[in-house]
Amino acid sequence: MININSVSFRYAGSNTENLTNFTLRIEKGECVVLTGESGCGKTCVTRLINTLIPHFYEGELTGEVTIDGVNTASVQPHEIADKIGSVFQNPRSQFFSLDTDSEIVFGMENKGLPYPQMVQRYEATIRELHIEKLKNRELFELSGGQKQTIAFASVYALNPDIFVLDEPSSNLDPEAIEELRRLCLLIKEMGKTIIVSEHRLYFLNGIADKIVLMKHGMLERVWTAEEFKKIPKEEYQKLGLRSYFPTCLNLPEGNLVKNEIPVISAKHLLVGYEKGVAVTREINFSAYRGEIIGIVGKNGCGKTTLARTICGLQREIQGEILYNGEKVPTKQRMKKAYLVMQDPDYQLFTDSVYQELSLALLAQKTPDEQQIINIMEKLNLTEYKDHHPMSLSGGQKQRTAIGVAALRDCDVLLFDEPTSGLDYKNMESVAEILQKLSKEGKTILVISHDNELLMKICSRIIRINGVISS
Repeated sequence: MININSVSFRYAGSNTENLTNFTLRIEKGECVVLTGESGCGKTCVTRLINTLIPHFYEGELTGEVTIDGVNTASVQPHEIADKIGSVFQNPRSQFFSLDTDSEIVFGMENKGLPYPQMVQRYEATIRELHIEKLKNRELFELSGGQKQTIAFASVYALNPDIFVLDEPSSNLDPEAIEELRRLCLLIKEMGKTIIVSEHRLYFLNGIADKIVLMKHGMLERVWTAEEFKKIPKEEYQKLGLRSYFPTCLNLPEGNLVKNEIPVISAKHLLVGYEKGVAVTREINFSAYRGEIIGIVGKNGCGKTTLARTICGLQREIQGEILYNGEKVPTKQRMKKAYLVMQDPDYQLFTDSVYQELSLALLAQKTPDEQQIINIMEKLNLTEYKDHHPMSLSGGQKQRTAIGVAALRDCDVLLFDEPTSGLDYKNMESVAEILQKLSKEGKTILVISHDNELLMKICSRIIRINGVISS
């Protein structure tokens, strides 16, 4: 049993409290969902439970957190490590190995398990999680969703009593989310306690026992699963919550006929990793001025690799990419297109959100400060203007990177999972930004598994299944 009693916490160097008088009781075997706007304190609660606060993240802590009667502040993390397993929002931050097999067994090696027992648990993990295709792979060649799956597998292999999952669905395709649902059901049936910090709620319908809404570091409201199901759809949106029921991707079919040269087109294109291994079959498509096109497909099908190739971050293996009907060398594409990566940490360089957004306007002789102010207001970043980007939540980092893209002077903008880790309110803000850029004539390609976003903004959907299939 987990008991968080009147806890307040402020990270070292922060001027504001991240949690204020927070109290929550979680019974053994319960599945409890923490939800609320990006930056509301969900991750802070997960760090209290897995003891990263106060043993790794320093700050001012009052109140008490106990697990099975043990005060987490009075013991070292290794003393209760057997009880708790965590999957972080950014799986890259918890990897210690270079390949998938080593990563899955890493925790067991550190616990000093006998070799035969490690082999047995490894094989059971591969079999029960259905991840045979991810055996013996290089970690940094995996898609974001595949990395998330390996992070979960490394925790599952340890067989903890408590699973702490921070945005586990953020990088997963619909099929992988269904698999995540199956795994959550599996560990719940095993009697495990599950704490999930999430914005996407639909896959937890039928699994969650309690839904906890947080706001500004405080507990706003708690529902039982049955109470939460009865909330009208409009009320979910007013509360800033994603739907508790899945959204189907259902755009009308039709052939696109335009009497103009496409802004970007791909012909007989093969894309793949640097070693020359193709991850797709031939791709052919065109995108026109002002279009917003969604790109969907399973994790690992080549969506991100296609985006990196389009904007010149890597070379195509075969075929050609045309901008306004002309072939453009790989390096020159970087001036034509800009990609917001799935992991915004790769693209944040300065000491504040304001400075980060200012970078996008360096090409202007006289940068327009009002543009920066407007984009911060639109993306709900104004109060974080002077915050270091690395101190932000995952959703706040994502919005900062999107703001940089919106300010850049590029004809083609690509967004890789732009709403992963975003609540409904901020997802709507991102949707409005992308629609505004579209009206200004930008061509926008959005890689996403977020059907709520895609249905709001896209005129067309490209589905990659080895080849563009629809």
